[in-house]
This record gives sequence, structure tokens and C-alpha cells, in this order.
Amino acid sequence: MKRSYKIVVLMIALSLVGVGCASPQTAPTPTPTVLKVALALARGGLGDKAFNDGAQEGLQRAQTELGAQIQTVEFKEGDEQIENLRRLAGEDYGLVIALGAENAAPLKTVAAEYTDKRFAIIDTTVDAPNVTSVTFRELEGDFMAGALSALLSQSGKVGFLGGADVTVIRRIEFGWKQGVQYVNPQAEILSEYIGGKDDFSGFSKPEVGQSLTEQMYTQGAELVYAAAGKSALGAITAAQTQKKLIITTGSDQRWIAPEVVVTSRTKNMHYVVFTLMQELQSGTLQPGVQELDYKSGGISLAPLEGALVPADVLTKFREIQSDVESGKIKVEPYTGT
Repeated sequence: MKRSYKIVVLMIALSLVGVGCASPQTAPTPTPTVLKVALALARGGLGDKAFNDGAQEGLQRAQTELGAQIQTVEFKEGDEQIENLRRLAGEDYGLVIALGAENAAPLKTVAAEYTDKRFAIIDTTVDAPNVTSVTFRELEGDFMAGALSALLSQSGKVGFLGGADVTVIRRIEFGWKQGVQYVNPQAEILSEYIGGKDDFSGFSKPEVGQSLTEQMYTQGAELVYAAAGKSALGAITAAQTQKKLIITTGSDQRWIAPEVVVTSRTKNMHYVVFTLMQELQSGTLQPGVQELDYKSGGISLAPLEGALVPADVLTKFREIQSDVESGKIKVEPYTGT
């Protein structure tokens, strides 16, 4: 009995030693969550060399730098766009990003149906607890584009081309006119809109943009400021045909026609889309409204290079630019609808 007891004790002791000497167990490394984001384009689609293409650039950057899985879908009219967004919401995307005011109503409907999904919309707002809205305060950038327009016009006659009669374009025209009139209070301003009230199709009609821009040049405008999405490509063609100057919006379009495109007042869409995806990945993305402006880097003017801006004009423009940046020049807010 004593011998059996000793054997049992020895076995227990050896087992305890074995436990103490065993290699510590390590928890398995969790598989990283793949960042998956879908982008719903605005009217005009890819190839607009502006708003949509800029957003796509940010999406592709996230694919390269963040390892994101991405999908881009073209805009569809009416109820088809609601179904477009529903399909994306029903898939396993961590975020669905929609572009432009034409996506506001469809997104509001879908966000209310898919309350557990995250959405974002750029260049307008949707009031919902699962939507991040990113807007732009373009006024300072448009003011400076207007000041430059007036400085480059010897006759004092300039033109504005809007893609559609919607709030964002009226706001852009308002800021630009302030800049024109700051430099030349007696300036003559021509204004043409491609689409009527809330007619977003005006952003995808380059041939109409070309015709209306040619009309303003024929009436004596020395420079046209185009805020017209893909339709601005037609306005650039008109500038080339008429050998007149043009300033565009959206993205830097100097490369399209460097002989006539003076600069572009950009909305840095690539930056916005990439930042949204970074915030999603880091867990810091929040619903609500984010407003980007000239000082934050969301709005900018493409560099003024080459022979299109004479040295004396550039000097005067830099003085105005400095006064806007310092707050010495106050740009009046847009209060229209």
C-alpha cells in the first residue's frame, strides 16, 4: 500500500511539472477585416474628367494603399437608382458612398431601410443616423476664380455656365460673381444654365454646354466660368474653337486643353473618398455633416502656370488671394435656395 501510494504521488508531481514547463498557449492571430466599399456615381458617370473621376481616383487609391475591395456603379434614373442602392446595401460592403444631390432622395429611402448599414454622401446632406454627409463651402474658391476672371477680361464681359438650376450651382455662381464685382463693379456678366430647376441631366450634355458657351463668347464674353460636370467638356471645346479662355470646376482640367483652360476650382473628391475609407478602417467614421472649405484643403485652385496669366495679373491676383486667406476680404454667404 505504501509503495502504491508513493507511485501515485510521484505521478501527480510529474504531471504538475509537465504543466509548468509546457509552452504558453498563444491566441490565434485574428484575420484582418477586409475593407469593402461601394461607390454610387452621380450623373455624367466615369469619363467626366471632374466630379466622378475624382471620386474614383480616391477609391482606387484606397484599393492600392489600404487593400480595399471596391465596386463602382453608374447612376440610374428614377426608382432604378433606389434599386441600385438597395442592391449595394444588401451586400457585405462596410460603406456605400453616393455622390451628388441627385442621390440624396434615393439614399434617404435606402438608409431608412438598412439601418444597420453605413452610408456616406458627398456634396449634399442626408439627415439619418447612419449617414455621413460631406459638403463643401466653395465660396472662397469661387470668389477667387471670379476675381481672376475679371482680371483677365479687358472688356469687363465674362460668362457663367451652370449645369443645372440647383442650389449648389447657384451658390457657385454667387461666390464667383462676388469675385468678379470685387475687381470690376461695372463688369457685364452673362449667365446660361443647361438644365432647368432640379434638372440634373444638364450635367451630362456636353453638346449643349458647347453651344451655350459659344453663344456667350459670340456675345463678347472673354472668359467663361463653367460649373457643369461632364457638360463642361463641351464648354472647353467651345473655348478651343473660339480661342477664348475658360475656368472650370470639379478637378484640375488644365491638361485637357492647356492653351485655353486657365485653372480649375477643384473639389478634392479623391481626398474626400480616401479619407472616408481611412476613417472606416480606423473605426473613427461618424454620422453627421462634415464641411470642407478652402482653408481645410477640400477646395483649391489649380496652380496658375504658363502664359495664360500675365505677370501683372498674377501679382494682383496673389494680393487678393492673400486677403481672402487672411480674412481681410469677407465673402458673403449664400442665402438663396
